[in-house]
Amino acid sequence: MISKLHLVMRSILFCLMVFYFAGMTAVSNAQEIILDDDTLSVNLGQQMVYLEDKTGILTEPDLSSGTHVRDWEKNQNEILNFGYTNSVYWIKGVCKNISLSDLTFLIEIAYPVLDDITVYTIRDTETTEVKMGDNLSFYSRPIEHRNFVFPLSFSPGESLEILFRVKTSSSMQIPLTLYKQHYFLDKNQTELIVLGIYYGSMISMILYNLILFLSVRDKNYLYFVLYVTCMTLFLISLNGLSYQYIWPKSIRWNNQVLVVTLSGVSLFSCLFTSGFLKVKERYPKSNLVFISIGVLAGGIIFSAYSIPYKTGIVAAILLTMAAFLWSMIITVVRLFEGYTPARFYGVACFAILSGGVILALNKFSIIPRSAITEYATQYGTIFEVIVLSFALADRLNIEKKEKTRAQNMAHEQERNARIANENALKAERDARETREKTFEIQKKSTETLEQKVIERTLALNNTLQQVSDANNEVMVSLEYASMIQAAMLPGKDKLNQCLASHFIWWMPRDIVGGDFYYVDDLDAGPIVAMADCTGHGVPGALMALVANFELKRIVKGEHCLDPGEILARLNRRVRKSLKQDTSYAISDDGLDIGICVFNLEQKSLDFAGAKMNLHFVKENIINTIQGDKKSVGYISSRPDLNYTTHRIDLSKDMTVYLFTDGLTDQLIEKTGRRFGSKRLKQLVEEYSGLPFSHQLEKLKEIFLSERGSRDQVDDITMMGFNVCINGERPPFSFDT
Repeated sequence: MISKLHLVMRSILFCLMVFYFAGMTAVSNAQEIILDDDTLSVNLGQQMVYLEDKTGILTEPDLSSGTHVRDWEKNQNEILNFGYTNSVYWIKGVCKNISLSDLTFLIEIAYPVLDDITVYTIRDTETTEVKMGDNLSFYSRPIEHRNFVFPLSFSPGESLEILFRVKTSSSMQIPLTLYKQHYFLDKNQTELIVLGIYYGSMISMILYNLILFLSVRDKNYLYFVLYVTCMTLFLISLNGLSYQYIWPKSIRWNNQVLVVTLSGVSLFSCLFTSGFLKVKERYPKSNLVFISIGVLAGGIIFSAYSIPYKTGIVAAILLTMAAFLWSMIITVVRLFEGYTPARFYGVACFAILSGGVILALNKFSIIPRSAITEYATQYGTIFEVIVLSFALADRLNIEKKEKTRAQNMAHEQERNARIANENALKAERDARETREKTFEIQKKSTETLEQKVIERTLALNNTLQQVSDANNEVMVSLEYASMIQAAMLPGKDKLNQCLASHFIWWMPRDIVGGDFYYVDDLDAGPIVAMADCTGHGVPGALMALVANFELKRIVKGEHCLDPGEILARLNRRVRKSLKQDTSYAISDDGLDIGICVFNLEQKSLDFAGAKMNLHFVKENIINTIQGDKKSVGYISSRPDLNYTTHRIDLSKDMTVYLFTDGLTDQLIEKTGRRFGSKRLKQLVEEYSGLPFSHQLEKLKEIFLSERGSRDQVDDITMMGFNVCINGERPPFSFDT
């Protein structure tokens, strides 16, 4: 029984080992690539396996030893694309010649900005090593081509293992393709013809617009030339042609040229867009975005040699995308405004933006690499440059038409001026003859006229004296009325008796006014009210007398202490006093008012407001109690209106404020805007910790300074105060 159990266990173990090694073989071995005489090209991407070396310390012997056999992964895409990474990638594949003749192929890595590439070809026990990359001189490549190309030779029936080690600071894209030699040469020739046409067109556009700049001296043409030049250098470097034909020995410059030229694209596109669409003149704040992008791009250009390539290229890509996106937004805005050149610019900007976004998404490994995504920027740029050249020409034609129109208008004005001058000369001759004829008549009438002037001057002086006397009488009456109105208001003794500490700012617009305040001492504590009546001057003052009388009658005569009920009664009494509760009412006057009733024993404050709010500062923070949005006494103020009474608790450090809208509605001299309740509340909160006299001084100083030379628009009244809590009375002050 035990021997049978051992036999079963050994069988299971054997099967597990078989599956294990079969799995390792499946992972570590790439799909064998079959080659014969009819093979022209093979995309190696999906037929390869890869291994990510995050430490970068693995070598070819380490991988051949079998230690990392389970770390290999099968590539699922046509092109190996890992985006920006610090890892080293190993790629492995096996090619087999099944024909009866020797075969020679070329393997192309069609991404010329990879830094370090090492290719190992393994035949049985013989390993050959080839090094390439843009960190090496161009002439060190086995085949001098803009991309990385190296040959492979196969004997009949021979299998060859190919191992790639790739490390780069650019995007980790490894497009691998195997070509028959003659097929590769035909393909390469076609690509060079297409690229030659493209770059020839770009250079032609550069020279054309440079000539236009030298002719018209418009700086927008210079920005456009520099932008197209940077874009052309960026793309020719991305294609590897610049390293092959322009600077094959300048390794350091070749490593940074993409960062510098792409940043130049951002810088000069911002300058061109701002000038072409007249953003600075139309939208100065929006132009700050272009300035910021340009400054950042310039900083990247000057620091290209001191920052890592990966940091620089990612920043340059993001800045370029931001520049084109913002350009599109501004273009759309200008289109809605009807700015004609924006139509061309919108089409061009959309084309290059689409190409740039596709290229950026490709480099960040968000979309797969293909001929469309790799050359999207070329398609977009050539279309953009052509359209913008038309746009600049159209803009030049528009300016010429405007100049011609201005010249024609100037000629027309000159002709009209000449005709007017001739008419003026003729009129002058006629006038001279007329003057001579009228001189005698004028001479005769002068004496009579002088006599009449003397008589009328005496009469006018007499009238002016009467007006001056009447005005003096009115001013004396107003001054006396002001004294009466001031006497109606609570005096210093009453204020000091009721309030612990306070300030009062009462400033009518026309000597007398419609604002008044009311303070009295009740059994439980003081009552404080502030009102803003309809009108200014004498009408407002009369309305204030009526309202003040009725308020005292309700509080003192009827002993009504609930602020909401006081307002309800005051509403009915004012309507009745002014006969505004009748069908034949001839006036429609009323008031806004806020009433505070203190209960010092309960340490509470009851407030009700008719279109007036209560503000109090507690623990250095201003709080607001909103009054009801309905006034008192008007025809529209129904007799059954009710007003809300709010109750808040008192504390020792609490200060209370009431003010009319004469402060907040005052226009500021510099801006023409209202002073505003938000501004006033900020100042109250800021200065609430000062003594009340200092608070009033600060508020007056700021208000009068900002009002400047503007007239006062309304009566101004403001109170700040606190009351005794637990019998404690802070020092008081009285200011008007």
